[in-house]
Amino acid sequence: MANIIDEDDDRLIDAEDSSSDDEQQQEEEAEQSLSLPSVPGSGKRKIKKSEMKRNKLITIQPGLIRLSGLPYGFFERELYSYFSQFGPVTRLKLIRSKKTGGTRGYAYIEFEDEDVARIAAETMNGYLMFRSLIKSRVMDRTKVDTEKLFKNWKRLFTVKTPQQKRALHNRVKSNEQIEKSNQRRTTKLLKQQQRLAAAGIKYELTDFIPLKAMKKEDEKNVSSSEKKNEQVANKSTKKKIVKT
Repeated sequence: MANIIDEDDDRLIDAEDSSSDDEQQQEEEAEQSLSLPSVPGSGKRKIKKSEMKRNKLITIQPGLIRLSGLPYGFFERELYSYFSQFGPVTRLKLIRSKKTGGTRGYAYIEFEDEDVARIAAETMNGYLMFRSLIKSRVMDRTKVDTEKLFKNWKRLFTVKTPQQKRALHNRVKSNEQIEKSNQRRTTKLLKQQQRLAAAGIKYELTDFIPLKAMKKEDEKNVSSSEKKNEQVANKSTKKKIVKT
């Protein structure tokens, strides 16, 4: 399914680590680490003794940038080699497609120093590379779950075979997993229902599962409330008859 990606959206677009199913499958597979090339000058930042004496305490905050419009062939190794010229790169994540494993054209890079990340973002914003215009910006780390974003960032992404997909789909699920999947489906269907209502389209999605179960529960709640109201009304009428 094609997704429209907004370049100004700060939400995490989780391609590989979004579902627990993928995590279980990755744990079962053999771990393959990504061996990044050694770049001269990409080690840790060295602080001079004179600078330490002058400032007494130096705190270096990491910086995170988001790149979009990356050309084909600009993969993890190339990103690490290219952006290491600005400063030490601690982590990077190139977003790939689940089905094909191909790059989706955007990535996240974390630098050791926030100032270096800002310089790299300003330098690469609007940079033309192989007929592709790259856009980059510094992201607010307080609004991004970096541990989730860079989880297993050294592991090479592998496309699942049809046999692995069938085994993953047909596996026995627990009640908790079924409830979570139903909740995800209900939230998606409710959002679609709101969009249809906002567009003026009268079409109910309550016949689909699991919204059908929710509809039955609502009907039960309405019937129970109606019965309670009838009982209260009958009691009041009986009291009036006894008083007369």
